[in-house]
Order: sequence, then C-alpha cells, then structure tokens
Amino acid sequence: MRGALNPKDNLCSVALFCAQIVQAQSNPPTANKVGGNIAVGTPRASDSRLDPYVGGPLRDIQIAKQPQSGPAAPAANRMLDSIPPTMFQKMFQSHKLVGSPGLAWKKQRVITVAFYGGSDDLYRLIDQTANEWTALGGQLSFSFKNDAGQYRHWTPSDTSPAANIRIAFDNTGYWSLLGVLAKNVDPGDSTMNFGGFPDDLQRYFHEQSAAEWRTSYAHTTILHEFGHAIGLSHEHFNQQCQKDLKMDTIIAYLMGPPNNWSQEQARFNMDAQYYAKILAQQAGPLESKLITSPTTDQSSVMLYVFPVTYYKSGDKSVCKPIGDHSQDWSTTLSEGDKQFYLANYRVIASPFRAASPVKRSKK
Repeated sequence: MRGALNPKDNLCSVALFCAQIVQAQSNPPTANKVGGNIAVGTPRASDSRLDPYVGGPLRDIQIAKQPQSGPAAPAANRMLDSIPPTMFQKMFQSHKLVGSPGLAWKKQRVITVAFYGGSDDLYRLIDQTANEWTALGGQLSFSFKNDAGQYRHWTPSDTSPAANIRIAFDNTGYWSLLGVLAKNVDPGDSTMNFGGFPDDLQRYFHEQSAAEWRTSYAHTTILHEFGHAIGLSHEHFNQQCQKDLKMDTIIAYLMGPPNNWSQEQARFNMDAQYYAKILAQQAGPLESKLITSPTTDQSSVMLYVFPVTYYKSGDKSVCKPIGDHSQDWSTTLSEGDKQFYLANYRVIASPFRAASPVKRSKK
C-alpha cells in the first residue's frame, strides 16, 4: 500500500511521477479493448487526447510497434510529459515546511481548490470525482467554491495563493504535486494539471453518459491525481513490484527519444530507493525511512502498467493491475486506497488549540 512520508503513521510515500507505458500496435484487434492500462490498437476517438503524460494512472510513455528483434522503437509523435523542471525544483524548497509531520495535510481540515481555464461544467466533474475520496469519511474536505457559492479561480499573476490546489488545463499532460509539497511553489504556479480536459470531457457535461463517465480513463485520472495531492504514492514503488520490473530496460528507454530523460530523472521516477534518497536529501523536514506494505495492491487507482514484456514474470506479474466494472483498469478506490486515506484523515487535529487558563495572581 502506498502512503505518506509520516514517521508517526509508519507510512511512506515514494513517488511523484508516473512513467506508464502504452504499446501501440499497427494491426487493429478484433475489439477495441484496453488491456490493463495498455492501449491495444488505436484508442477510441473519445480518448484521442489522452496522450502520454506523467502524474496519471493511464498513459505515459508511448511506444511504436516493436521491430522483429531488439528493444521497442519509440514513437516520435509526442514527447513524454512530466512535472515541469522548475516546478520540480520549487517543490523541494523545504524551508516552508519546517515542522511538517509528513506529506499528508495534517494541519488543516479543509483543502481549497481553484481553477485556471475550463468551465463550470468541467469543474463539476472534477469536484464530484475528487470528493469520492472525502466521501469515505474522516475530517478532510475539499472546498471548490467561494463564500458566494461560485467555483474558485486563480491566475498566474496571483501574488498570494488563491487555493491550496491550483488546477490548470495546459499542454503539460496530467500531473500533480505531492501532498503538502504543493505549498512550496509560487502563488501563480499550478499544482495540478489536466491537459485537454476542457475539450475531451464535453460529452460528459450535464450528466451525459454518466455510467460511461464513471468507468472512463479521465475519471480514474482525477482520482489518481487527487490521490497524489493528498499524499499517496504510486503503487509500483512497492518492494514486491520493484523486484519484478526490468528496471534497466525501463531506465534505458526513458533516457532515449522521444523522452530523453537524464538518468537521474528516470531513476527518480522508477527506482524507489533512489527516490527516497533524493527526497531525504532535499526535503529535510519530510525525511523518513522507505516503508511499504509487503504486497502490491493490484486494485489501487495509484497503480499503472507496463507492457507485460517489461515485467520479469510477464502476464503473471504482481505489478499488473486488476480492473473492475468490466474494465481492465481500476475505476474505483481500492480497499488499500481507502485504508491510506482514513489512516491519515479519519482524525485531523484542530488547528486551533485550546487556550490555557489564565492564572490569577494571589493577593
């Protein structure tokens, strides 16, 4: 199970990014099926904008058809997206987090959310989906609207934070900063991004195709990114899963075109031990041991998938997701997801301490 860097709760979050692989095949299958989170054949037209990204559970690294021998040849149509480098650097400005107990929001019960771009119809979809987390109970809540009942907005020119989570819809893919590390970036910076959503999700506005929406890629992506926002990590950082990944093969691919990552960026993205080392060095107040549960939660919305050839045990890998609702990916929060949430947010200490009684002097 994934968790927050919180020594008190003995949970440890060990991821900021996704590096999910989609293998495109030139020969269309008999049905347009998505295996795990791997698109088989040409994606549905409705999903055409859900391209590779970092930070979401669905599609990150796009690979062209594999040749007869040798490694997969990368597609040249679009470069892998990731949290912008400047944002990554700001996220580790730990001087703003002195005294923080971990990545979970332990010092406030309401997390405010604001939007830059988009429409009220889109905001409602995100609002409703994000609140599937808070519907589990506990004392945390998301506040999307201001006192006048209108959806909150932010702009890049803001000099003070309009909200704790600031959502944009630009072309940098799908991603979120992790937990309270979002406090480190500037007021005019986004902390979460859903590239293409204003156009892609119009067919779900006004509660159209409601059943399809609940099992869609985009719905799971929102759950996933808000999972990061409240401090969850990726499930592939579980030790059991780490042992089954062909790490050197994956790292080598990430360092090549069209992604062209440095070895450090690729290793940070995929290697749990390397991630923990860097986090301990750069985020001092959040330093903790790398602690994970003994088994991988294959039903978690925080788990993504590689082609089976990137697993040492192939199709039987413990890293391969178990889908639900007739889909091959998780569309609802798993028991492990729920346990993490409630372990961190069932009770949140009041930000207002009771005043100490005034001692009267004896006359």
